[in-house]
Amino acid sequence: MFFSKGSCCGYNKTRPAKGKEYRILVCRSKSPTGGFVDKNGVDCRNNGGSIVLESHDWVYGPGGQGVYNDPKHGPVLYYHYVDTRVGYADGDKRFGWNKLDFSSGWPTV
Repeated sequence: MFFSKGSCCGYNKTRPAKGKEYRILVCRSKSPTGGFVDKNGVDCRNNGGSIVLESHDWVYGPGGQGVYNDPKHGPVLYYHYVDTRVGYADGDKRFGWNKLDFSSGWPTV
């Protein structure tokens, strides 16, 4: 289960402390009905979640994600983000995507 956490909007007015901006996390379960935990076994309902994508370089506050199984690239994580080289306003958000790799047992970009 992929989900976003943190502050997502209005970055042109105020920005959250480093690490508190929007980011993409994941938890998994052996059952589709629950028991979702992160890499450390922390329940998603109790602040669990392993980071898949967070702010880095000029990508700020990635989130609002989904996963698409692309016929050419395989599983792809798509999301919106702020390009710090362009601007922080909500209207400046960009669309991004990265191929997902599951070889470690957990998704990474």
